[in-house]
Amino acid sequence: MRIWILLAAGLVVLLILLLIVVLSSKVTIKLDVVLKKDEYKVLAEIKMIFGLITRKYAVPFHLANGGIEFKKETVAGDGEQGTTHDSKEEKASSRTIRFKDYGRAMLSTKGFKKWTRQTMAAVHLMDMRWSTRIALEHAADTAVATGLLHGIKHTLLGWMSYRLIMEEMPQIDVVPIFNGPPQISTELYCIAKISCGKAMYAGLVLIVRVLKVKGGIRTWQNTLFKA
Repeated sequence: MRIWILLAAGLVVLLILLLIVVLSSKVTIKLDVVLKKDEYKVLAEIKMIFGLITRKYAVPFHLANGGIEFKKETVAGDGEQGTTHDSKEEKASSRTIRFKDYGRAMLSTKGFKKWTRQTMAAVHLMDMRWSTRIALEHAADTAVATGLLHGIKHTLLGWMSYRLIMEEMPQIDVVPIFNGPPQISTELYCIAKISCGKAMYAGLVLIVRVLKVKGGIRTWQNTLFKA
């Protein structure tokens, strides 16, 4: 009888240790955003529990119908190998994010701004690179726009430095093109990390805040269903 008690106690201790390890592990998100002429896409890679769970997404999108229309493509991770032809194919589904619907859902969440600030404060940002190429009809206009974009980028990053934990100095580039046709393109790459425990806590807090508002759950359900 004593042996079974010891085994049960050992199993409980092992489960607690595993839970602590999982909660202390990091959720890593690699984000690559490309905005060019006729090419708008987001590439994302999410790793959890020390890389045991990996998901990759390729999301081409465009502005339409008062929001962002996109087609999410789930790509197999590095450690995932399909056994059939169907499992190797990318799965795609068209969806639309309408700004007004999500704005209404945010207003239906008690203290959404406070929750956003608290969640962002737990995010570690590193290896951020933001490059923009710009060309206007006149060289003088291109030079002015280049300086303006530099100012906007530094302002945004200054604001982010108070909200996020920046592990490294971001790399910012604005490249003027004086002899090319009018164009503007930008590419953003970054790595964000947050512990699984804090991510789960943030999710639970968000659910509680939604429940505190009358009709909050229905509003979020309608918004996600429309998307």
